[in-house]
Amino acid sequence: MSTTYGAPTGLDLSACSVTATGGTTSQTLADLGKAVGDNATAVATANTNASTANTTAQAAQSDATAAKNAVANLGNTYVPVSSVGAAGGVVQIETDGSVVIPSNSANNNAPYINFGYGSNVIGAGNSAIINYNGSSASAKDYLNWINPDGSKSFGRYLDGTVLTGRSSGSLNIGVAAQPVNTVYAQNATVVTSDATTKTIAGRLTDTAYADGQKLIAALATVKPTVYQLNTSIAEKGAANARYHVGYIAQDIEAAITAAGLDPSKFALWTKTAIFTVTQNEDKTFT
Repeated sequence: MSTTYGAPTGLDLSACSVTATGGTTSQTLADLGKAVGDNATAVATANTNASTANTTAQAAQSDATAAKNAVANLGNTYVPVSSVGAAGGVVQIETDGSVVIPSNSANNNAPYINFGYGSNVIGAGNSAIINYNGSSASAKDYLNWINPDGSKSFGRYLDGTVLTGRSSGSLNIGVAAQPVNTVYAQNATVVTSDATTKTIAGRLTDTAYADGQKLIAALATVKPTVYQLNTSIAEKGAANARYHVGYIAQDIEAAITAAGLDPSKFALWTKTAIFTVTQNEDKTFT
């Protein structure tokens, strides 16, 4: 079919000219139909894109909510950097493999390690604390092994062959206020007798050594004594506490002093302060 001046021929209207806005610009019905089809496709595409954008927005909102909750739970889920190596936080392993336990002023500056706590004890009644407590006032540091339930069957052993101090003569076992109870030894105690480690002051058999003669005379006046330990009496009762035979420190002191000598210059006698260590409810010691 053909058109003449835009007139229809044989009912073919595709070549007819129309104006979509009523203006002077015209277009054929074929072009107008194509434009309408293109617009419909664009609208469908826009709807699809809008739906996709809505889904993406919902996902973004869900992610934002999850992120908000994660931030809100940060203290329960994650470890803040400020808590690493700090009291009330977590222990930090240093680059050399060492671990430093910080002191807590609320705990009297007494850091401690507790193996087993509450219901998570190491075996029934075998919870133990290693407590290192330093006091700047007295310049005394001591290490305590404590069995909180007070049981006496909690044993410890050293897997080694030698127990020694950092330098010669630096290690003592027990103190006057808190002596060890019993020392079981397979061999007798060996006291250093090497002459190169001593400065000889005199010999007791030498009458020219005046202090030696005074010391012999003083010690001859000290009598052996039969006694019971007060700690044994408190634990077992006077009827069951065992009797011991030995010398009394105050008797040795009095005899040496009476002889005109200073007892503190002789290792036959020593004097140290008596003290007790008390564990408080907050695990500190006084």
